Amino acid sequence: MTEATQIRLLKTAMILGVVLLICGHIVLAVTFASDDIGHRGFILGAAMSAIGVVLSLPTKIYLTILLMDYTERTDKRFTRSADGQARAGETEFKE
Repeated sequence: MTEATQIRLLKTAMILGVVLLICGHIVLAVTFASDDIGHRGFILGAAMSAIGVVLSLPTKIYLTILLMDYTERTDKRFTRSADGQARAGETEFKE
């Protein structure tokens, strides 16, 4: 699987997660407003919200890591590690 396919899949999962969070909130709001749905509405809304959180959070973390890697590759002044930052600081003061 290529990196572009992975990113597209993760973005899809993130969008699906946000949609499930919104739908879960709507189901819970309707359940609070009317007593016709009963306890099954609470279970459905909570399950949709939980699945939405599970789908949305890990993908955001992965996309943030990809952004950090891209920034590190393109910006020569940016280093993520403490050792790299110390070396960059030493060369700045010697010049």
